Amino acid sequence: MNKLILLARKIENEILREKVISFIENPASTHSEIKESGISIKNSPASIKRHHKYEGGLIEHTASVVTLSLKIAEALRETYGIIPDSDLLISGAILHDLMKPQNYQTNNEKFDHVSDSNLEHLTLCVSELYKRDFPLNVIKVVASHHGEHGPVSPDSIEAWIIHYADNIDASLNDIAVKICQARAREFGIDDSAIYKKVTPLKAYEMRSKSGKDKLKEFLKEQLEITEE
Repeated sequence: MNKLILLARKIENEILREKVISFIENPASTHSEIKESGISIKNSPASIKRHHKYEGGLIEHTASVVTLSLKIAEALRETYGIIPDSDLLISGAILHDLMKPQNYQTNNEKFDHVSDSNLEHLTLCVSELYKRDFPLNVIKVVASHHGEHGPVSPDSIEAWIIHYADNIDASLNDIAVKICQARAREFGIDDSAIYKKVTPLKAYEMRSKSGKDKLKEFLKEQLEITEE
């Protein structure tokens, strides 16, 4: 969580900066009927079956989306001379998935969706941002981060940047997770054991550069798997 607070401190507008930090530190819904899942931002995955599906995945994904958004903005500035609003990018990227823990629970030491489902994370987040009186432009970039498939389409350069940054990070990690799942099936283990030793993208990098066999050898060593 400290990683997200450090990123939030880059927001120049003091009022917005403090609002974002307050949300990170206390992401609980203020609605009395929304049940707390007991899963913190620090421990939460970013999904159950796909990208960043492991403990700490939400922070990992969020930090990457912030960084990617700023890098895309830098490229646009250098190439086209436009200046995207960095405060809007940082705040929107940090906030876009922060209510996901409200949708998850642990079941037999595995993450799962809550049985009595709360509203999905985007609805929860947007409603909470309204409740906490966030600027409308921040609410809009969060509400539109699913792009054309979401409830609201992006209507600013910043909104599109966050949408594509989110897609890039989620898609790459999703591909890497599938590779880890394939190796886990070969070993007869749950893929969660792999993520405790190496991030999916590091595993994917090893497979890309050194080949499938080298990755298998590395994972066997890390997981202390011996051939029978």
